[in-house]
Amino acid sequence: MGAAMKERPILFSSEMVRAILDGRKTQTRRVVNPQPIADGLYYEYKDVPWLKTGDPFPFIGHLCPYGTSNDLLWVRETWNAVHFCPEYSEGYRTGYSDDWFESKDIPKNSNQQYWTPCYKADDHSDGLDIKWRPSIFMPRWASRIALAVTDVRVERLQEISEEDAIAEGLQKEVISVGYQNDSVTLRARPKFVYLWDKINSDRGYSFESNPWVWVISFKVV
Repeated sequence: MGAAMKERPILFSSEMVRAILDGRKTQTRRVVNPQPIADGLYYEYKDVPWLKTGDPFPFIGHLCPYGTSNDLLWVRETWNAVHFCPEYSEGYRTGYSDDWFESKDIPKNSNQQYWTPCYKADDHSDGLDIKWRPSIFMPRWASRIALAVTDVRVERLQEISEEDAIAEGLQKEVISVGYQNDSVTLRARPKFVYLWDKINSDRGYSFESNPWVWVISFKVV
């Protein structure tokens, strides 16, 4: 028998959530922590030798904190919970929650108002001044996106190709420049580099430093 499927949380920004929902994002890269240490002909990570080509021994599924093929990732994103009144045909949002929710059961109050999650990525706040909650605090019951892991590999960050950058949810853009409206194509890979550094440079993992990363491929289920 094969190993049982495991579920793990994973954080995404609102921009990347939109790319997932649009079907544009099927990969994510996360820093290998701690970084493998060079040792002769090998790198070593948690006492497991990796060939210097970047190919790991077949323990990768046991080492990657995001699991291996057929495991499930549930997405944590910026969110809150709002009142929902079912007596209205289309529902009616009356305000956001000041409380933390740790139970899978959504509470109901005496006015027949239910708590329902809303998400910053949707920008459907209905004019409410919603105090968004960080993705790290999203409980499992509020998550709306599940991802099935289809592949996990390890590589240096700078190995990312243009095709991989597109799979990361970035898009090529054609813009007009000059007086004659000449067109210039902005590639996806430089956009990835910019976004990566925006998130990871202050953590010591800039694109220039070329850290080892987990490359997780997935599909929405």
